Amino acid sequence: NLFQICTNIQKKGWKIVRDRQGRIGPYAYLRDQWVSFDDIGMIRHKSEYIKAMGLGGGMIWALDLDDFRNECGCEEYPLLRTINRVLRDYKVADPKCVLGKGQHKPAVPSKPSTVKPTQKPPGWDVEGTSPEAPQPALEACNGNDFLPNTKQPISRLGFYTLQSCPSGLYWNKGHCDWPENTPCHPDSTTTEAPSGSADGGSSVPTVSTSIIDIPSSTQHYPSIEGEYKVVCYFTNWAWYRQGEGKYLPSDIDGSLCTHINYGFAVLDPNSLTIKPHDSWADIDNGKSKGIKVLIAIGGWNDSLGDKYSRLVNNPGARAKFISNVIEFIEQWGFDGLDLDWEYPKCWQVEQQVDCHKGPDSDKQGFASLVQELSQAFKPKGLLLSSAVSPSKAVIDAGYDVPALNRYFDWIAIMTYDFHGHWDKITGHVAPLYYYPEDIYDYFNANFSINYWIEKGADPKKLVMGMPLYGQSFTLADSSNYALNDPSYGPGEAGEFTRAGGFLAFYEICERVKSKSWTVKRDPLGRLGPYAHMGSQWVSYDDIADIRRKSQLVKTLGLGGGMIWALDLDDFRNRCGCGKHPLLKTLNHELRGTATDITMENCT
Repeated sequence: NLFQICTNIQKKGWKIVRDRQGRIGPYAYLRDQWVSFDDIGMIRHKSEYIKAMGLGGGMIWALDLDDFRNECGCEEYPLLRTINRVLRDYKVADPKCVLGKGQHKPAVPSKPSTVKPTQKPPGWDVEGTSPEAPQPALEACNGNDFLPNTKQPISRLGFYTLQSCPSGLYWNKGHCDWPENTPCHPDSTTTEAPSGSADGGSSVPTVSTSIIDIPSSTQHYPSIEGEYKVVCYFTNWAWYRQGEGKYLPSDIDGSLCTHINYGFAVLDPNSLTIKPHDSWADIDNGKSKGIKVLIAIGGWNDSLGDKYSRLVNNPGARAKFISNVIEFIEQWGFDGLDLDWEYPKCWQVEQQVDCHKGPDSDKQGFASLVQELSQAFKPKGLLLSSAVSPSKAVIDAGYDVPALNRYFDWIAIMTYDFHGHWDKITGHVAPLYYYPEDIYDYFNANFSINYWIEKGADPKKLVMGMPLYGQSFTLADSSNYALNDPSYGPGEAGEFTRAGGFLAFYEICERVKSKSWTVKRDPLGRLGPYAHMGSQWVSYDDIADIRRKSQLVKTLGLGGGMIWALDLDDFRNRCGCGKHPLLKTLNHELRGTATDITMENCT
């Protein structure tokens, strides 16, 4: 039981070994005796996990095994009280105690040991701490990248939450630790491992602590209310639009995005290094609002040709690219990188993708680049994400899904552009579910997301893409305007976006409001509406469709939603539904934010 374990530690010199990241409880040993157990810190961690998972509560076995008589000098029922503090807002203050703290201080190990999961832990050479060790000067903290404290923000699924250490412990580079092990804590005896051995002449047994470094787990906490990502793409060409179509970084509403992907930087075809496509002078406007801002590289236009394939298939080029990217990110103050190669193995051919065009090695090469980027980014606290294809053919040919899942912080599935003017028949830009008129049963968001999960993606790492624009068509016969009716090609360009086959949501809603376009909707909500007038036809998502997609994000336990793009919503309220009606709907559904958007739809 607990009081027997703590008695062995406090009075009989048993040594303690702890997991650096707190994923398992400690164990203690002396000669041929060994015991694993949960201490206050682990009980608190499990109780926090109960809250994160939304479970019903906790159960203990058993009342008589806790330190119910306070034999160890902490408090009566220290483990059970810890559960109550976390789960039931127990009002009794934390005790001023740590297992093993007293007349004997735990030692700092000379070097953390790294144990592979297939190996048994080797023996540790644990050094003792001399009671007479000098206190460090406060200046010794200069240069450290953290401050010792009982609370510390930590990143979970890309969000920072406040981690509280149990009473008597302090934050120490990724985990709660003894005060004596925390560099620069006022009670610390040394900032370096002290000299001397555990049996260096003292007749009093020394309590010692070792740290083992267990390889990272791939398990993640579920998305819960307030933790969903809302990833927003900002396009640097939007500020060149005329009049009310111009969108500047200063137009970003910082409350509506958790992350912004700033698109795009490009890959230099000769040096295979990242380079800016335009000026980044205004990027601080986004960061000053407290948003995480990533630089996105690639996109449809920059993915043309073989340069990304040459990059990923050359280990030397990958290493050079990674070094260059880190320098670029640090120079411009970004928080990470978003990879938008469209697509490994499946290269572009006349606005379509051909999965026979690229070499098979693209799949492994891309996975290797992602792994190497992740390994270089994590020590620097940089984020790594990607926008990926929703196409079954591309997923099969181009993505090593388990590897990408392991190394990306999140994966945004571009669940849009399922249909467009290239089909020569009308179709919806982003169906949510299969509908009988569709030619393929896998051209919809529901199939794509579930297929990524089936292939090995953690749902909580997946972010559903949602279009704030429509795909437009010119009908072959204006009297035939249903789904799958023939079209000549792209619809007429919008007055602001000026690209054939494409209309921003604010251009669509204005056509419906002011030009009397006719709107058709699926009564079952399997796909968004389409609107038409004369020879012009456009499919898009409205408020109700963004709401339905947000609800699917929650139903499937995904990590959040992604929008393309900020400048395409009705950000100036041209149609009278309020500013950013689609993005505000997404935030209201996923993050519980208040909204002034009361309409069911804006068209």
